[in-house]
Amino acid sequence: MSSQIPPALSASKKNTFAYVTIKDRLPVTITKAIDYLSRFRNELAQRYSEDIMSDLKNAIELLSQLRYELTTDKNLKEITDSGSDSTLWNTALEELKSQIGPDNCTWFKSPWLFAECYVYRRIREAMLLCTTSLKDYDPYEKSKLESHEQSLKSVFQLITNLCPLNFNEEKQNESLMRERFREIMEALLWANKNDLSLSSGNDVSSKIHNLIELLDSFRPNVLCDHTEELWQFLKQLKSKKEHDNVCIDIVLDNCSIELAADLILCDFLLRNEFVHKIRLHGKAFSWFISDVTRSDFNFLIQQLQSSNSLIINNFLRRLNKYMQEDNRLEINCENSFWTLPYSFDQMERIDPDLYSYFKSTSSLIFFKGDLNYRKLLGDLDWDMSTPLIEAVREFKPTSLCAIRTLKSDLVANLDRENPNFVEMIKNYADSNKWMITGDYGLIQFFNL
Repeated sequence: MSSQIPPALSASKKNTFAYVTIKDRLPVTITKAIDYLSRFRNELAQRYSEDIMSDLKNAIELLSQLRYELTTDKNLKEITDSGSDSTLWNTALEELKSQIGPDNCTWFKSPWLFAECYVYRRIREAMLLCTTSLKDYDPYEKSKLESHEQSLKSVFQLITNLCPLNFNEEKQNESLMRERFREIMEALLWANKNDLSLSSGNDVSSKIHNLIELLDSFRPNVLCDHTEELWQFLKQLKSKKEHDNVCIDIVLDNCSIELAADLILCDFLLRNEFVHKIRLHGKAFSWFISDVTRSDFNFLIQQLQSSNSLIINNFLRRLNKYMQEDNRLEINCENSFWTLPYSFDQMERIDPDLYSYFKSTSSLIFFKGDLNYRKLLGDLDWDMSTPLIEAVREFKPTSLCAIRTLKSDLVANLDRENPNFVEMIKNYADSNKWMITGDYGLIQFFNL
């Protein structure tokens, strides 16, 4: 491994996406929360039995103050609520001050990863400081519900096309099973385009309307594709004598259609006995607007229950059986590590139990989406050809697979001679804009 660790990305450089995020995107994200609390105050007042108007006023004032601090590049403040993770956050802030100096702990000078995670924790703080039940309200609830509703048809279409009624042919024909796995992986990748944090809460589901019909056209946009290596690895897991102990993990990203694609993958791997158990990891509270929480998971299941399709009903029946009867599929949304500002190379130090849990019990971890990818790479300015196994540094609890559409200007493990990369770069010359559009994707894997 190279001893030269690149610098962290930050908004101190004006020609970076980090700068655009802090200067333009995050103020809009905060404004969206303020707008929702203001516009729907009467609706919220009817929902809660308590008088929430004073809390609403205070939350709006706190969010407005947060926006002011950000746009004027003030120093990052301690978290003041009584949340179970507030001490962890304040410890992280003190560590940052000791690393870069107190005067550099501002919105534009701090590492981008820390600053962007911090803004969502401060939004959470504005709600937790409420004295009524409003403290549990997600100010981006409306955005998420709109995204759910707009993508419902695509969710049904995805399940219908990737989960056929009769699996006998699939089980008897490995080439068919392999092709279906490839389709599922492509759907898993491109469903990641549906990211509300990139659009500051505006619905983007139209970009992947009829996703299944777009897969062929998206194929040239995959800049690194380890699907075949992953397939061979999964076949090895399937053939293990101690198969009943084979467990894998999926660290989730976005809700709605991306979560549906995640569950399609779970169904495929479980029904075909590639693994014995799958554990899903979501967020404890609203994070980067559309990251999966337990309520998002439950809402998707409720949506599926509304369908009259036999294929979807069977799919839902299998999911329920995996979860409730067989104990082969579970979701955990309680661990606070996923909503801390640390990169994953810090997991063993910050949450040694979680790291040990993965190292001792997991055969493979899928990391979904852009934020998880940034945390894998430490949000460091790696040369794009750096091997992924090097860029993750000390974080090697087990074999890893990263799946993301590119929405930030960092990447590793790219081959500049890859035909898809060569063709893509012709359209961008010296520009790095291809790294932030969500139009290009990666399926990267390494086996430990």
